[in-house]
Amino acid sequence: MGLIKRMSALVTANLTDLVDQCENPEKMLKQAVRDMETALGRLMDGAARAIAHHKLLTRQLSGEQDAVAKRIKLAEAAIARGDDESARRELRQKLEHERLAESLAQQVPIADALSQRLRNQVSTMRMKLAEARRKLVEISARRRAAAAQRKFVERMPDDTCLNSLSTFDSICACVEQSEAETEALLELLGEPETAEPLDTDIEAELRALKEAASHAAC
Repeated sequence: MGLIKRMSALVTANLTDLVDQCENPEKMLKQAVRDMETALGRLMDGAARAIAHHKLLTRQLSGEQDAVAKRIKLAEAAIARGDDESARRELRQKLEHERLAESLAQQVPIADALSQRLRNQVSTMRMKLAEARRKLVEISARRRAAAAQRKFVERMPDDTCLNSLSTFDSICACVEQSEAETEALLELLGEPETAEPLDTDIEAELRALKEAASHAAC
């Protein structure tokens, strides 16, 4: 009964609040699931017995009511044939069946209420158990994700490595800047001069001087 009482308190409590207040929610939920499964099994056994008892009482009540009706008919038949003694005997037996039927009629609704209450408790416990299992899956997934994140953080480089990476990035940036400047100079050197007429005159005068020098040598 202690387990059932604890489970009743757990069923009426807010499972999310309990998880938030617990230092180790995964452990608490695992234990809660085990306890709920045990309590659910006991509740189902109790509910089955209560339902069976209610059905048995209902059948017994129906049987006693049928017996009352049967004794009345037998008494009437005895009176019809003038057998008062048999009629009295049937009426006495009818009275016994009526008393039993009256007692059973009082027990049947009580047994019915008990069986319905246990049915409801079983249904509620099943829903709470399903909720606890979903919460357990969620909490376990969150724990694994947190552990993975912690491992990732632990494997991150320290400040020395980060400084080395920063220096390496700076070197790469300088190299890229130098390459870009070299490409720019090559583009500038490869561009044609804008004073095209001046180049032509100079080249013509240069050729004339070369020819004059050649003739003078001859």
